[in-house]
Amino acid sequence: MKGIQALIETIDRSRDLVIQAHDFPDHDAVASAYALSALLALNDIPSTLCYGGEIQSNSLAEAIKLLDIPIVSMAELEIKPDAQIVIVDGFLGNSNMAGLPGEVLGVIDHHSPPAEPNCRYWDIREEYGACSTILYDYYKTSGSEIARPVATSLLMGLMMDTAFMTRGVHPIDLEAFAVLFGLADWHSGARLLKNSLSLNDLSVFREAINSCVVADDFCFVPIQKECTPEVMALVADFFLGLREIHFVVVLDPDRDQFRLSVRSEDLFRPCDVIIRRALDGIGAGGGHVHMGGGSIPLDLFPGEEGLRKRFLAAMGRE
Repeated sequence: MKGIQALIETIDRSRDLVIQAHDFPDHDAVASAYALSALLALNDIPSTLCYGGEIQSNSLAEAIKLLDIPIVSMAELEIKPDAQIVIVDGFLGNSNMAGLPGEVLGVIDHHSPPAEPNCRYWDIREEYGACSTILYDYYKTSGSEIARPVATSLLMGLMMDTAFMTRGVHPIDLEAFAVLFGLADWHSGARLLKNSLSLNDLSVFREAINSCVVADDFCFVPIQKECTPEVMALVADFFLGLREIHFVVVLDPDRDQFRLSVRSEDLFRPCDVIIRRALDGIGAGGGHVHMGGGSIPLDLFPGEEGLRKRFLAAMGRE
């Protein structure tokens, strides 16, 4: 059984509840955590929101401030050993999900997991374009009113993860958009989403254009300048917008690892499958049919050309 009532029935009200978004979260992860916390609060269940890493997106940082979303880095919290953890927009064991003290009680996600979650509650809807849509459905089925800040956050999460309703959209995503649009402060949300880049990011795009390697409809984009995951995603979307390109891999160094942002317009080359094949034995990653990401530790990085060939092999183009 899935849904908010099923989740509530698994929660021990005598123990702390922590809702965890993935590390270096995006709009969808924060919106899902925020919406779940607000919905549980309507059922007299308090919770704490957190994430690993840091907020690297300027537009997300502004949204958190504008909507007064009570989410903080896990480094700022003292989490009890018996705390209950509900993970949103991710799964335990992924490279972008920091481990927390306590018991993982549940997982709410729209990514394809490598294995069935080992917890008491899980709700994974791979066909949905955003985790925010799952939370919208929780409000809908419970008959709960969605507050304006929550609706605004959910709408922004939905728009970002579906590339403004152009990628991986399910009919329920369309329904969620229509309902949330009427409830949200869309003017503020749209301003934040459309102004997510700065002049400083232009050098990243310039480097990406100069360094890209194209083979048929596959574009490999190595970047040396460190940038945020948000900028990486926008670079990937930019190249996918070229009519000749149907699969994109953007590579960027990040401290002790290399990060990847991947996009696909080909249903026969789903991002999650291709990423796992290409990174087998050297890294980890996943995602959806149309979008995904991954990471490779520095000591296992096969070099730019080696990684490009791994992706070609994963697509059957050795």
